[in-house]
Amino acid sequence: MEELQALWDRYKEAVRSGGNPQALYQEMVWPALVARWKEAPNVHPRREAFAVSVHTLGTSPEATILAILGAGAERVYVLHTRESASYLERLQKETGKPIYPLEVGKSDVAAIYREVKRILDQHGDVPVALDLTSGTKAMSAGLAVAGFFFRRFYPKARVVYVDNEDYDSELRRPRAGTERLIILQDPHEVLGEVDALFAKELYGRGEFAQAARYFQKMVGATGDGRWTLYQSLAEMYEAWHALNFPEAHKKGSGLLDKLAQNAWLNHPLNRSRDLLEKQVSLLEAGKAFLEGKDLGHRRGVGAVARTLLHLGEKEHRPLLAALYAYRALELLLQERLYRYGRLADQPNLTPEEEAALRNALAEILGEPPSAVEVPKKLGLLHLIGLLRLLGDPLLAGKPAGELRGLGGVLQARNTSLLIHGFEVPTGRQVGALKGLAKDLLADLDKELGPAVSLEPLPLGF
Repeated sequence: MEELQALWDRYKEAVRSGGNPQALYQEMVWPALVARWKEAPNVHPRREAFAVSVHTLGTSPEATILAILGAGAERVYVLHTRESASYLERLQKETGKPIYPLEVGKSDVAAIYREVKRILDQHGDVPVALDLTSGTKAMSAGLAVAGFFFRRFYPKARVVYVDNEDYDSELRRPRAGTERLIILQDPHEVLGEVDALFAKELYGRGEFAQAARYFQKMVGATGDGRWTLYQSLAEMYEAWHALNFPEAHKKGSGLLDKLAQNAWLNHPLNRSRDLLEKQVSLLEAGKAFLEGKDLGHRRGVGAVARTLLHLGEKEHRPLLAALYAYRALELLLQERLYRYGRLADQPNLTPEEEAALRNALAEILGEPPSAVEVPKKLGLLHLIGLLRLLGDPLLAGKPAGELRGLGGVLQARNTSLLIHGFEVPTGRQVGALKGLAKDLLADLDKELGPAVSLEPLPLGF
């Protein structure tokens, strides 16, 4: 350092005496600076063993040369313009490294994105330095954006930059020996809250497991415990959507307990505590019903059926949406039949009831009674027919013609590709199933009270 300082002082005096600043710098200072960086480059916060480096190159190649030496990679890619191509030979000569040139337009950031992606695809398993020091502003910005973005997928990539600790305003250049290669931190290292944007996006798309992982990661990155509550919320919805009512109820109950603690009374989720309490209560009812298998637990039946219909609404694939709708409808019909002391698996039909059911189904299907079968275990269509015979106030009031359109859909359940057959239900058929299930659920709500929204709570940030 003392040697460089002495060279700098002599160089400065020579310039003051009328010498050419650029020529004198290249003659008096630059060779010693390059030699210094070849031996011991100044890298902050510490030197790393990069296997590959990528550099933007403008019309001032000195900074790029220092960056190449500081990175120390054996494979060096240089993004250059047509104008800066003339400096490539100098880079190779002064660094002693083979150069792999890649020409881009001086404002073509898309080309930089593509080249960086290609290089990282090829070398993403080794440390890669992305140097944005030289080049046009668009080139440097493009490399920085690409580097910080792709670092999420290639964590061994680092964005670097040659800076200086002292600028000589008289000579209008950095004082030799104060240059250093800085390994820049990305926003996710400095601001853990950046990950909240990714978590929020995933949460909004219903990808709760991934959102929970981001929230968990943020606790470690920021040391802020409030993100654990968001993690619990996302985990509750993940379990709920997987129809794991016990686990969802456990997560929701635990979250309510935490939100009641003094430390979290001002947590944004407390703004929606009323809805959260209702959802957790719904989960408790669904859990109790599934564990007890008691069709008399109307609130529990309603909780599970509502969940199935909600998931069916979110499902864009008709085949899977139909499964949700079929099961929701079946549960609601079984619950209504239970009110009459009957079970679908053991309907205990008298001969007279069986004959009457056959006639009722023939009317719905538009077929002769002799063509209608009444199995020992009643299917969906049989449940509707029997409930009509028993005087169910909702189903008995529906005209046979209105139900006729549903007949084929209900009979087709066992021919579904995901059950026993080869058919894929249409969107129209799924809509018919949902329509009847929603009518039954709305009728149940008249007894149980207002329906609870199953939409995820707003995060409040």
